[in-house]
Amino acid sequence: MSHLSHSQEQAHEEERRPFAAQSSSPSSSPRHPRSPSSSPTYQAVDKSRPNANTTASDPAAYESDSDSETNIDSSSSSSPSRGQTTPLVQDTPSEETLSISEATGSHRNHHHHHHRPHRSPLRRRVTMLLATLSQIGLFIFFGALAGAVVKAPWVYPYSWHPICMGLYGFVATEAILILQPVEKGSQKRLARTIHGLVQILAMIFSLLGFTAIYVNKDLLGKEHFHTNHALFGCTTVFIFFLQVLFGCFVGYAPRSVLQWIGQARIVRIHRIAGYVSIALLWITLWLGVLTNWMVKNFDHSWIFALGLGMLAVGLVGQITPSRLIATRKTVRTVSP
Repeated sequence: MSHLSHSQEQAHEEERRPFAAQSSSPSSSPRHPRSPSSSPTYQAVDKSRPNANTTASDPAAYESDSDSETNIDSSSSSSPSRGQTTPLVQDTPSEETLSISEATGSHRNHHHHHHRPHRSPLRRRVTMLLATLSQIGLFIFFGALAGAVVKAPWVYPYSWHPICMGLYGFVATEAILILQPVEKGSQKRLARTIHGLVQILAMIFSLLGFTAIYVNKDLLGKEHFHTNHALFGCTTVFIFFLQVLFGCFVGYAPRSVLQWIGQARIVRIHRIAGYVSIALLWITLWLGVLTNWMVKNFDHSWIFALGLGMLAVGLVGQITPSRLIATRKTVRTVSP
């Protein structure tokens, strides 16, 4: 029995030798995490296929490979802890790349600032102050005109002339003041739409006021256009009518036509013509203050002068000369 047991133990020992040799081979030994003091050695891991020296009976090797891959993928979001491998490549830009990107970014910012300048806080405050001054002067002037109309006896159809011409002057001036303090693109588009609609309304008032005074002259058998007020008024209404038609062309003409003529040139002409038209309008209104009808019914010309002066200061102060004169824009470029 002892001989059989001894032979059986030898047979079992011989059967265990291949497994012992296999387990002692370096290819099948499980991987151990590196100590922090050891120098890092980076290895690329192919996730699509396992190691050629790893057998299916060694799950520890597969777990080690999967841990290495997981550490490489997650190292970009968190720092490696003990027992994790360091990623092979880190996306850290070099000093040369940073210098090039900073130079390019600064050039882009300069280019953007050159084409889309913004008003300084002081300039914005001054603009708002001038706009407020214009509005106050406008209400003072037409408030006095409304008082004169209410005080004067009603005479048909003459009484419609100061009413309609006063509304024409008030609405046309408001349409210009709408565009002055606007900076943002979306606000500019809305302001231009309102500007066009209000100017069309002003044109209707001017035509009604002109018709009223013309019919009144015919009924009384008086001569037309023999005073300075009448001459300036007729010229103002005619130029304003052409200006409104030109504004409709600028706003609704096909883009190809505007580009062929020169859109910037057309807008500049329309802007200059608008300032000339509003200047003629206020000259006409001031001449109307000096007429016999106004002196008889509201002899307080200093109120009209105060309102007109405040309006003139506020409106002229908001005019930007560079928007009236064609200037060449130079753009500095940075060579690579």
